[in-house]
Amino acid sequence: MIIIVKTRNKNQLLIKALSMLSLIIMFWLYYGHMSDTFQEQNNKLANKLDQTIVKKKIDKSINLEKTIYKESIVIVNLLEQKHVQSIKIIKDKLFIVCDFTTDIEPLLIRYGVAAMIKNSTTNIKIAIDLKTIVENKYDS
Repeated sequence: MIIIVKTRNKNQLLIKALSMLSLIIMFWLYYGHMSDTFQEQNNKLANKLDQTIVKKKIDKSINLEKTIYKESIVIVNLLEQKHVQSIKIIKDKLFIVCDFTTDIEPLLIRYGVAAMIKNSTTNIKIAIDLKTIVENKYDS
């Protein structure tokens, strides 16, 4: 019978400890690198989404502006351009000031009760809610 007695060598223990430590450091550095890379990709994606949302809002506001502009042209044509004194947008209303002799019947037919009208001795003031204009255009 042969008995072999192994003695632990300090060098082997030191090599095992250093290799384990280097393995842990390597995984720690890899994790740090990958988390930074993932964070950069996440930030790029968030910025891209923000830009598309802003672009959609700008496109929507431009479309609304065009709709309101076209509708104001139609209103001026209905009232006859020579009778219209001024047209303004204040807050959420479209204000039109026209001569006292202007025929506002086509406007009343088109907008009905939505057109608020005030008659004075010198002119007629008409206020139309922009919300109704936009809703009528998007419904049809």
